[in-house]
Amino acid sequence: MGEQLLEGMEVHDVEGKRIGKVMHVEKQLGYFESSGGFSGPRYIPFWAIDHFNQAGVFLNVTRSVVSDVYDRLPEVTPDISPGGRFTGTGHIQSGRSGKMVPLDANGLREVRERIHPGVKVFDADDQSLGWIESYDKASGYMRIEQTRLLEGDIFLPATSVSYLDEDGIHLTETKEIIASRFKQMPEVARPFFMR
Repeated sequence: MGEQLLEGMEVHDVEGKRIGKVMHVEKQLGYFESSGGFSGPRYIPFWAIDHFNQAGVFLNVTRSVVSDVYDRLPEVTPDISPGGRFTGTGHIQSGRSGKMVPLDANGLREVRERIHPGVKVFDADDQSLGWIESYDKASGYMRIEQTRLLEGDIFLPATSVSYLDEDGIHLTETKEIIASRFKQMPEVARPFFMR
């Protein structure tokens, strides 16, 4: 199904109304990004596709579902070691089957590419934590600036990101867990953050 999706293709809802254009296709995860019909991009799973024709791609859902339900990237569930540490891998809901599948290197790279300094960060309760001060693409770790909510440096892996939207980065953990668990600079990112 992903093979038929092309960038620039018109997107229509179940009623045949044009709601945007295909901007990016993530074949491995089974999602495509649509833009143009809403205040920000929409991330539509392949299972929401009904059919294709010369006019574009037609969905099996209404415009309101696309607007309200597909307004964010699919949630990433990070893998945690028996000792309670992030392993640098994760699982994500497949846009093809709906089942949780391992977030492979390409999927993780997709999440990493959307992270950059200056982006606002929210915890799992949607409480604003501040902004990304710096980001090491090689290791996938970001440093969150110190704020009144977070004392000292905080180092978060890309796998702690639940989803990204037009407001910023939303994390899988609450402020309390972040403040207690992510104060230590990871060895893998030390050369970047110590320069």
